[in-house]
Amino acid sequence: NWLSNNKQPNGMIIRLQGFDKGVFGGNFHTHNMLSNPPGLDTVCYSNGADYARGFRYCVKQALAGRVVMLVDSTHLLNLRHVEDRDNKWMTPYPSDTSDVLPFDAIRYY
Repeated sequence: NWLSNNKQPNGMIIRLQGFDKGVFGGNFHTHNMLSNPPGLDTVCYSNGADYARGFRYCVKQALAGRVVMLVDSTHLLNLRHVEDRDNKWMTPYPSDTSDVLPFDAIRYY
């Protein structure tokens, strides 16, 4: 985009896999730090439902020319239980494609 003086947007989603608890990827790949240059939107979702809704918003932003880095927390995305096989972290897939999670939305669990 900056090479074409804003005439040709070049939006994209960069997926950084492996973050947290030393599970596959873990600190080896992320080196326990993330660089955030100006203009880069960086997001990390804590559960599958938020990931699906947030990814839809990431796609919309990329189509509009934004560059988004999606950091996958491997440990959090694989959680199913809060305590002793209770399945409390399991959520249904949000099938409504208009259901998105904007970057400025804050969710408390």
